[in-house]
Amino acid sequence: MHDDRLRITLTRMMHTLNDRGLSRRDALKVAGTAAVASGIAGGAAMAFPGGLSRSSAQAASNTLVFGSGQDMSNLDPHTGHDYSIAWGQRALYDSVLRYEGNPGVLQPLIASEVTGNADGSVWTIKIDERATFQDGSKVDAAAVQWNFNRLLTKNLGVAYMFSPVMDANSAQVTDPQTLTVTLLSPFAPFDLVLPWLFVANPAVVEANAGSDGGETYLRSTGAGGGPYTLSRVEPNSLYQFDRNPTYWYANPNVTTPIQTFVWRIIRESSTKRIAMEAGEVQWGDTMTVEDVTALSSDPRFVVNSAPALEPFSIKLNNKAGPTSDVNVRKALAALFDYESAMSLLQGRGAVLNGPLATSFTPWYDETLVPIRYDVAAAKTFLAQSAYPQGDFELEYAYVTGISIEEQFGLLLLSAAAGLNITITPNPILWPDFVARAATAETAPAMAAVYAGTNYVDPDNYLYASYHSSQAGSWSAASHYSNPQVDDLLVQARTTTDPTQRKALYDQVQQILVADQAELWIYNEVANEAWVKELSGDMVQSVMGGDLRGIQYQVVP
Repeated sequence: MHDDRLRITLTRMMHTLNDRGLSRRDALKVAGTAAVASGIAGGAAMAFPGGLSRSSAQAASNTLVFGSGQDMSNLDPHTGHDYSIAWGQRALYDSVLRYEGNPGVLQPLIASEVTGNADGSVWTIKIDERATFQDGSKVDAAAVQWNFNRLLTKNLGVAYMFSPVMDANSAQVTDPQTLTVTLLSPFAPFDLVLPWLFVANPAVVEANAGSDGGETYLRSTGAGGGPYTLSRVEPNSLYQFDRNPTYWYANPNVTTPIQTFVWRIIRESSTKRIAMEAGEVQWGDTMTVEDVTALSSDPRFVVNSAPALEPFSIKLNNKAGPTSDVNVRKALAALFDYESAMSLLQGRGAVLNGPLATSFTPWYDETLVPIRYDVAAAKTFLAQSAYPQGDFELEYAYVTGISIEEQFGLLLLSAAAGLNITITPNPILWPDFVARAATAETAPAMAAVYAGTNYVDPDNYLYASYHSSQAGSWSAASHYSNPQVDDLLVQARTTTDPTQRKALYDQVQQILVADQAELWIYNEVANEAWVKELSGDMVQSVMGGDLRGIQYQVVP
């Protein structure tokens, strides 16, 4: 770790020296002298994960080191779930279906075919005869049934997508390669959530069940049939995945799949950028606009330009403290300077008018009238609240190292001070925020959160964040509860008629905006960059990434 920090420091020093007019040759001399003074031989090679060169941004030996600010805290396929965890789960496990592209399109994986009846209540899943686990045993309908039931029993992670419409009797084996799923009630997007049923090997899990049904074992050990095995685990530092040489599935669009994948925790954007420039990292996420702009001028890198479906909002605690007052929430909305926020993004995002991205047609309700920056209106709203004089403090929690979240908080801090409201920014690690979101009493008053796209349907955003049954998850950290919204959301997910669904979701959006459940800020163009040797399905609209669609190719 000392060498790692020093290497970054030296690279940063070289940038500074070059900026001051020194030639690259002279800058190297100065940096070399500093290295010797620090106890590192000037000509000695430094070791990086995957054996990467520090002098080039190109990936060596077909190794991809991904620099991310977020840990893979729980790889259990049925209890862990977030952006970084999804990357690891997809590497270790096959799912029933998979997404490809942006926007995401369903593709076969374990299932060669999935069909539903007219009202979306009964689904037939055909298992691909070729599918195997990493120990060579066959993936059959009984194994998929076992995974459905473990997910429902644990009732964690992605279970919320399945548990409202399934129980232990829903999935039944029709024949060795066919599963029939009879839902408790119709669920229109059921096939869209099947990419989140990761299939573990029942024999391996049961052999390592321990006292918690395998949760401890699976947290940091793979037991699936995916394209990679887990060879190195250093929590809060790095995770290494090595290619499974007997993997059964071949993507026809990928000729040279990644052989070694390293997830390396780097929280600061500038450190990520410098590591990329030094050849230590081949892909960096959640960088600042300034850092991706700098990388865009370097021909060794590709900067993402594709908009995502990841609405960013500031969650407001609807159950505890001053933000439980709707007029306080409206006052905060009127204090947020959207124009300045968009300037900070420098064109890499579009403002939101409500919980859905304005580009998410036809589902976004174009008639929404949101509250916009208006200090006079903010004073009026506050006067109508239980706190007419202000005189209260709100914690603003944001993820450590994500500077744009911090900057949004500072915008609010400055504006709120004029109304005698104190906003206290608090950088927090993502797993710590997830834990605090579990109850209204521990959830922050305000929290910066990007909504993950698990499936391309309005149910993904609206049910997960605003149905009262979801309160306590990170996506529902606002602890919003409205019986009318609950009823509309259930109606919308149980009808297959698109016109009826649109009308129901429009009503939900209108109520949420009237209740000012959160501060909806923008839909992002993800600030990510990668080396030009990587190509394929680089940025998906669905949360996380899938190495099955990414390849390494030498570029002249």
